[in-house]
Amino acid sequence: MVHSALRSDSAPSAPLPATADVVIVGGGVVGASVAFHLAEAGVRDVLVVERDEPASGSSGKPIGGIRAQFSDPLNIRLGQRSLEAWRAFTTRPGADIGIDSVGYLFLLGSEAEVATFQQGVGVQNELRVPSRIITPRAAHELCPFLEPRSIVAAAYSPAETATHCRRRR
Repeated sequence: MVHSALRSDSAPSAPLPATADVVIVGGGVVGASVAFHLAEAGVRDVLVVERDEPASGSSGKPIGGIRAQFSDPLNIRLGQRSLEAWRAFTTRPGADIGIDSVGYLFLLGSEAEVATFQQGVGVQNELRVPSRIITPRAAHELCPFLEPRSIVAAAYSPAETATHCRRRR
């Protein structure tokens, strides 16, 4: 059984069990993931201790961009695995977290940045990430709030390689 001992200002702490096979300190993304994977692996007595509510620390603050647009093969592969896991979240572990595929856009302000990103795009394309360098006008078409004269180019990866998730309430 996975136990959770949470405390918030609006509710008293749940009583802690006298023993547990595993105690995880922190109910954020890492602690929750560790508890999930332990339970999935058959560990029956896991205790997650959180000082407030789950994901109330830094885990609950990010906007939610998930990408494989990196410059080195290891981070690209990790990003690809992460994208696969996020897309499968409705079946494993079984929650709708509101994944929206929106693409990922890096705005480049100098020719030096363009050269750096062109190298990264080459590595990404070798690993089947469909990223590319696009013009300021094309970036403006993707993001109408962007002033095309303010950038030299952009690096873009379309919807299937970047997602944005929102917290469901």
